[in-house]
Amino acid sequence: MKFPTEQIANLECEILKNVRGHPGISRVALARAMGISPSTVGNYVARLFAEGFLVESKEPMADAGRPPTALRLNSEGGQFIGVDFEAHNIMAMAIDFADTPVKHAHKVIEDSDSVAQILRKIEQAIAEVQPENSNQLLAIGVGVPGLVDAANGIALHYKHIIQWRNVPLAAPLAEKFRVPVFLENCVRSMALAEMWFGQGRGEENFVCIGVRTGIGAGIVAGGQLQRGAAHHAGEIGRWRFPWPASQSICYLANGEVSNAADAELEDIASVRAILAALERARQSREKSTLLPRTGPLTFTDVVRAAQQRDVATVQIIEVAAEVLGRAVSQLIFALDPSRVIIAGPLTLLGGTLLNPLRAKVESILRASDANMPLILNSTMGEYNGALGAAALAVHEWKPAR
Repeated sequence: MKFPTEQIANLECEILKNVRGHPGISRVALARAMGISPSTVGNYVARLFAEGFLVESKEPMADAGRPPTALRLNSEGGQFIGVDFEAHNIMAMAIDFADTPVKHAHKVIEDSDSVAQILRKIEQAIAEVQPENSNQLLAIGVGVPGLVDAANGIALHYKHIIQWRNVPLAAPLAEKFRVPVFLENCVRSMALAEMWFGQGRGEENFVCIGVRTGIGAGIVAGGQLQRGAAHHAGEIGRWRFPWPASQSICYLANGEVSNAADAELEDIASVRAILAALERARQSREKSTLLPRTGPLTFTDVVRAAQQRDVATVQIIEVAAEVLGRAVSQLIFALDPSRVIIAGPLTLLGGTLLNPLRAKVESILRASDANMPLILNSTMGEYNGALGAAALAVHEWKPAR
């Protein structure tokens, strides 16, 4: 049977996805999974084998007989690059064709950087991790903060980068590196990383909440990443919540609590908000281990102070956890996930944030007799978004025909 060129590319792409999801699968099992004849699968597997995308091996058998041929991805078949960025950091990672990380790079975004300077830093990060043989690079995925038009490759808006509006990303990068470039919201990239490599692996319904300069949710339902009608699903950082009652609220509210009945989630529970609150506490000479610290506070300082059970630090983190817990509860009521995964720097706080967050969620759900899903920290580290963006490139790429 002969297929049109586009159908051939689609068929080969589906074969590679099946092998990626089931390493060691046999031709017969592959044909059964795809619902096509073994002879057709054999023809296209042979083509992919010749092109260096697949390798095969003989699987040992307990009984006598001909061992089945197992199909696996060829790690030398090419490389994919993922880029993840937000207001302060650009993270890039290259993975080989068998999904093994090869190189990574980190660039810092300064507050004074223009949009053009940020784009140059993204290009530099990609150049640092690209393979020596440029022909080995197959595709690039980019996790973009804020609103994104993935279909047209445009970053629409992100309030934490000055003048970041309607920024073309895919076309300039594709022209420079001569490979397809795919965009996705950065928190949805984190959810992809969790779905394929992390705490969401094997889960059909889960939520990944990325907390960095802003806050967003990557939603997986029925095994599919949810993007929404306008590709804006998961923008929970703009949700508004009442200020919680706490003696630390003056530092989080920055004097605004008397003028506003509520505040946006990311203005209370983001990394940016926590750092700003602790800086205000320090400027007010609040008793704290952070008081002698010179220069701007970093999140490393916050983690160290939390580990030392510094009272001011723990109180501010617990306020953030309470409000974040309210947001998680609303997501649970709406989506009924089997688990909620917290990703980003807040995971470094361990139980200092996770325990009060879980307690808040449990109290809200118990009052409505709702089921309590697992709530846990990501274990993938600071490059999880970049890995997810690389996985996006893997998922969207098709063999050239």
